Amino acid sequence: MKNSKATIYDVAKKAGVSPATVSRVLNGTTKVSPISRSAVIAAIKELNFIPKAEAVANARKQYRKIGVIAPFFTETSYMQRLRGITSVLSAMHYEVVIYAVDEIDDLNSYLEMLVSGKRVDGLIALCMRFNDAELTVLREAPFPVCFVENEEEGFDSVTVKNLEGGQKAAEYLFSKGYRKPGFIGEKTSMEYAIAATEDRFTGFSFFFANQGITIPDNHVWIGEFTENKLDKAINDFLKQKDLPDCVFCSSDLIAARFIKLAKNIKINVPEQMAVLGFDDIDISHYIGLSSISQNLDESGRLAAEMVLSHIKEPTRIARKALVPITVIERETTGSC
Repeated sequence: MKNSKATIYDVAKKAGVSPATVSRVLNGTTKVSPISRSAVIAAIKELNFIPKAEAVANARKQYRKIGVIAPFFTETSYMQRLRGITSVLSAMHYEVVIYAVDEIDDLNSYLEMLVSGKRVDGLIALCMRFNDAELTVLREAPFPVCFVENEEEGFDSVTVKNLEGGQKAAEYLFSKGYRKPGFIGEKTSMEYAIAATEDRFTGFSFFFANQGITIPDNHVWIGEFTENKLDKAINDFLKQKDLPDCVFCSSDLIAARFIKLAKNIKINVPEQMAVLGFDDIDISHYIGLSSISQNLDESGRLAAEMVLSHIKEPTRIARKALVPITVIERETTGSC
């Protein structure tokens, strides 16, 4: 009896190869080893697989590549999201192509190349903010697009509420008895990047304001994140006579620098000043840093799964997933 429901993926699984290899065999390409070709042919016979003409045509259009575009890839938080993305795509035999955007010209070039040239089967935009013209270009793209950390109408999205993250940070510190808050963060200087730091500070300061606590200007620093400038800013911050009793940093990397520099001048954390980070990157566990977790690996996995789902069902409506934000308490904010 013929199994008309067998798919190219069934054949790939049976033969122990990737769907791309099955596609190459069906298309008659020579870029397949004799052993793999024999395994695919045997699986086709055993499953009575009958490829449809349009399926073969679609297979020829597949690149088995997913693009990931982001403002900066060197930060650990991006790498952990990428880890989540690759955990899904590698298992499905997709390659990941990274497009790092350092300036606006890079962004425009990438969009033009990707949309007109169709070099990928899908695109994941990490922490990117596009204008109306750029969104129009992406809506005409011959592949699905998923946004991470923000949402755009008509696109799949994995949303992180940075403002809520700031509020949770403040609520947590307030519940621990801290009443003199401070904030250290990296300024968002790129017009195409999500203003995560500013949103986190807004939520943080808003919560304390509702408790009748105003954060003075000298307890806030939002500036350029280069090692020299950050270290100078933190050292100047720590030299003040009237220090806050807790500091919320917009990232774990900044929090780690803050703790080290505080230790250098004999300021004890958390006895004299509690420190809370954001992202909950791997190293936070090892240095005992309390942090706001935005489930980086999970958000990457969700984005990859959404893109693959949309490739499989091109006409489905856009989906939105909200990543939960939680407080991970460790030593730098005191005992539970």
